[in-house]
Amino acid sequence: MRAQIPPEGFQVYHSYQRRLVRGAFTAAVMVGLVVYLLGFVAVAKGLVLGALFSVLNFIVMAYVLPYQVGAFKSRKRATGLAFVSLAFRFGLLAIPLIVGLKSDQFKFWAVVVGLFTVQLAIMGEHLVIRRWMGARSSEEPSA
Repeated sequence: MRAQIPPEGFQVYHSYQRRLVRGAFTAAVMVGLVVYLLGFVAVAKGLVLGALFSVLNFIVMAYVLPYQVGAFKSRKRATGLAFVSLAFRFGLLAIPLIVGLKSDQFKFWAVVVGLFTVQLAIMGEHLVIRRWMGARSSEEPSA
């Protein structure tokens, strides 16, 4: 049985993706700017480099996901696409790690933290914003 996603589901998915990516990258750049102004240039560069590749990884994953879910009629082709996508994304994530290890202009640990930008944004949105908003709405008195 193949999963079918209605077209409006893709629109919601893509608007969530855009909002999440923009917010995550903006936050990483803002933190990087503050760290840069504090004098930690290599840390700021590493954070922004990792965040950029985190966003690229998420975009590739988000672009391929609808094809994996229901666009292919063959499970074998969908599995092959998933494997190629995963291998490509691992290669993509290796680039900033290698740059962070080889170059003194980037702090390796900051690159690693930057690579988790999108994941931290997803967790932050789920744990902090949605729970806080949910707790807030439940505290309002009912009429």
